[in-house]
Amino acid sequence: MRIKDLGSRPAPASIRRLFERIARGHGPAIAVQRRQVPYWQQQGWARQGNTYNGNYQTPFGAFWGQIMEQRGGHIDFMLYAPSEEIRSGSHWACFQHRGNDWYLIHMATQPRDVSSGIITIERLLTETYEQ
Repeated sequence: MRIKDLGSRPAPASIRRLFERIARGHGPAIAVQRRQVPYWQQQGWARQGNTYNGNYQTPFGAFWGQIMEQRGGHIDFMLYAPSEEIRSGSHWACFQHRGNDWYLIHMATQPRDVSSGIITIERLLTETYEQ
């Protein structure tokens, strides 16, 4: 079989448009924003006004807590009935008894929001159990 080189020439415009549509889809690309769900909500905390109720979740268990946003941006993070492991852990000094087995968790650096505070406390509790 013989092949004859006819040279190169641009494809007709109709064929170029067909290949362009196939290569990039049917229309222009549209950026879609990812839905932003706060960590507290994602983890099942319930909000009522400035108070949040839920569980600090770790691989070692879930711990009942309450969070209160105060005026001026300060946030109080509470833990109910800490376990014996938490009470004997190196972070126990960060827990201040507030009555009825509720403990305020003191943090050296105030979290900027509820979600980052929950994450910080979950790490603290996990570290306590890993010691």
